[in-house]
Amino acid sequence: MRRLMIVPLLSLALAGCGLETPSPSTGYLPADTFGNRIIGEDPAIAATDAATDAFAHPGAMQGRPAKMALAVASLDAMAGQFATGGRWLGMNSLAKQQMLAARGRVRRILGIAPGTPSQTVIDAMVGAAHQLRHGNRPGALEALASPGFTFPPAHTLAVLAHFPPVPLANQATMFASRYLFPGGSGLPPFSR
Repeated sequence: MRRLMIVPLLSLALAGCGLETPSPSTGYLPADTFGNRIIGEDPAIAATDAATDAFAHPGAMQGRPAKMALAVASLDAMAGQFATGGRWLGMNSLAKQQMLAARGRVRRILGIAPGTPSQTVIDAMVGAAHQLRHGNRPGALEALASPGFTFPPAHTLAVLAHFPPVPLANQATMFASRYLFPGGSGLPPFSR
């Protein structure tokens, strides 16, 4: 009788393994993403600051596609890292979920296909930003002709230049940033 019970229990245990949600795609910003503007600063703080600033002040981002591209890359990178990195185990799970949801919303605005690896998005955005800072629009368009990007590169660049407000990204980056600084409460802004 014991042997007969072991087989169904083992089958249930193995079936449960198949139901595990895969980890979110995680990518990393290249070391030169922000040039020499963040020398000595924690890259996670620099990336979160870039995303927080951009999504909190969408009007200031109009006509600044290079800066917006870096904000998108930063959001994409930090959403994955917060969700999967051991450094962020103590971060509130709601903050992690909000960052992933914000990443998804921003990707939809840019026409980035679901399932596109984070590193692909980061590399395209950082590449476009670097090319734009050097006045090389054709190079930026080439960087945005990346796998998983469904809009033509010129359209993606136009969206970056006139990015709409994304309240979810604003809230998520502000909430997550509270975990990066000493004395941060970690409470979502709406719960105070």
